[in-house]
Amino acid sequence: MRSLLLTGSMVIAIASSVYAQSPSPWTATDPGFRTVNITSTRSAFWVCGAAEGIATSPDGKSWQVKHHAEGSGSLLLGIGFASDTFGYAFGTGGNVLTTSDGGSTWSSQKFGTETILQASFSDPNHGLIRTRTSLSYLNGDGTLHAIHEPEDALQHFPYTVSLVSLSPEKMGVLLSQGPSSEAGFLTTIDGGKTWSFFDPPSTGLNSFLQVDNSYWASGHEVVDKDKPGGGHSVVLAMKSSDGRNWQRTTNDIHMCQAQTCGVCTTAGCLASDSLVVNFYGTQTTYLPIPKGPLTSKWAAVGLHLCSVGSSLSCSTAAKAVGDLSASGGPTPSEQIPPPLKDKPATPSVLTCVLCSINPIFVDDKLEGRIPVPVTFTVEDDGTVQNVEVKNISSPQLQKQIHDQIVQWLFEPPVQNGKPFRVTTNSTLNITVMRSK
Repeated sequence: MRSLLLTGSMVIAIASSVYAQSPSPWTATDPGFRTVNITSTRSAFWVCGAAEGIATSPDGKSWQVKHHAEGSGSLLLGIGFASDTFGYAFGTGGNVLTTSDGGSTWSSQKFGTETILQASFSDPNHGLIRTRTSLSYLNGDGTLHAIHEPEDALQHFPYTVSLVSLSPEKMGVLLSQGPSSEAGFLTTIDGGKTWSFFDPPSTGLNSFLQVDNSYWASGHEVVDKDKPGGGHSVVLAMKSSDGRNWQRTTNDIHMCQAQTCGVCTTAGCLASDSLVVNFYGTQTTYLPIPKGPLTSKWAAVGLHLCSVGSSLSCSTAAKAVGDLSASGGPTPSEQIPPPLKDKPATPSVLTCVLCSINPIFVDDKLEGRIPVPVTFTVEDDGTVQNVEVKNISSPQLQKQIHDQIVQWLFEPPVQNGKPFRVTTNSTLNITVMRSK
């Protein structure tokens, strides 16, 4: 067995109450391959994963595989649709799959050999690609062009929270100094010829995406800083046509818990672990989420919800009727790639793609700084199985750690030019707070 040391870097919020809702259960469902990520269009869910697996479903119950290279192919890390007809998926080995017929058929192309951690395309020839060592754009000539300017922004904001290719001319990146840190927008309006950086003052941003041909961002804003006693934080949601001029929404967003709505998709943002707030339209709508295995990888089609964790699980929400005044639990933590140009310190058989863990947990039995030995197997496709969490007396905490590790992703291990499985020992250093 091989051994490596991993330390968590994400923090979860602590909630004050639980949102009451219907007991609709979540049901594990199998699209035919290990699922890694999910998105949705107006009428269907789309998932991607191991062996270039791509599948779709109108309700999360029955799935139709649209692409699968069983026994070979790259591990797909993300999938998205820029329109009803054009979609894309990306993953290890520099592979990108695209469709121009609404997902019926998919074609592949390669952009180098590095794993593509994030990507956004407006069409097959225009978009943004992030690998471990570079942030690049496509301008229609079939070649990746690295973004080097503004140099000071890329140096001070090395984390890429989200990429959005709005059109061949308009592209944007939400850059940050780190998880839950200051952030700003790196944008172009001329297809990548020039780039500018805008850091909105007195704001914290955690979401950036495309909805109906506009950029949308959400987070919080500090107001009344010049008044006695200092300022206070309020929820912020805003839209832009170019990433430089922003307009705050006039829709009701007061349900966003802890002064923010985050973990957003085109179906809305999570106000808590039990409520979706959708402020993109002419008025705000709400969707209660049944209690269950919700993660930051979620999507919704109508009242149907699906989430990717240790497995793909789906449910049907109740209509948003009754009292919405109670808040829910903390929203799931999002994983963001390591900082730009961050490379492994030493060569290793195992290279993490996304391997973060919450360093702060809440438990009713344990508290303090705790080293947690774990054992797990990295499959030859880069996914994780057979997780064992050791020396933890709290079953609740043990399950939380297990459920996060099983979502980790690695570069597919290769030895002597052939893929193989690796079982490894790791030690996680976490902080546990005792629940009140």
